[in-house]
Amino acid sequence: MTSPAVRFSLDGHLGELTLDRPTNRNSMTPELLDAFVVALAEARACADLRCLIITGTGDCFSAGADFRGSVQRDGDGPPRAPHDKSFAMYQPFLGVLDVEVPVIAALNGHAIGGGFGLALCCDLRIGARDARYGANFTKLGLHPGMAISYLLPRLVGVARAAELLFTGRRIDGTEAERIGLLSSVHAADEV
Repeated sequence: MTSPAVRFSLDGHLGELTLDRPTNRNSMTPELLDAFVVALAEARACADLRCLIITGTGDCFSAGADFRGSVQRDGDGPPRAPHDKSFAMYQPFLGVLDVEVPVIAALNGHAIGGGFGLALCCDLRIGARDARYGANFTKLGLHPGMAISYLLPRLVGVARAAELLFTGRRIDGTEAERIGLLSSVHAADEV
């Protein structure tokens, strides 16, 4: 039996939700998204929880959607419109916005696309200095998903957000801290 793709653990009042598919760069596969829903529900139901940390294993926090798989599942019902499929894919990560305690993203590595969106859903972001952060949707011919176009301007300002979203440029931890995206940056093994 393999370990769950996302694990929740509690140490005192501090919870940790860990994305655990490092060989797939903690990408948004159906397996990871389903496990995220379960782990996040477990965290939200925990009466002792006072703070939740979300992190990943390996050298990548999350590379976003796994385009090799079928992330946008239609399910058993009738075919859905593209925007409904996208919402269904991002909905597990958007559940972080409903957590009633502070949520800290411990970005142990790259946070790209939907993984970047997950980081933006958190209250604070601590990142790795040498990791890359960004919403590369435009380079893929896609509209930014996961509420990134709503959340990013509120963190870094409209002009900076527009530049990052329109170009798809990824930035390193030092720049991310300078523009206010990250609260602090550290060596990856210290995050």
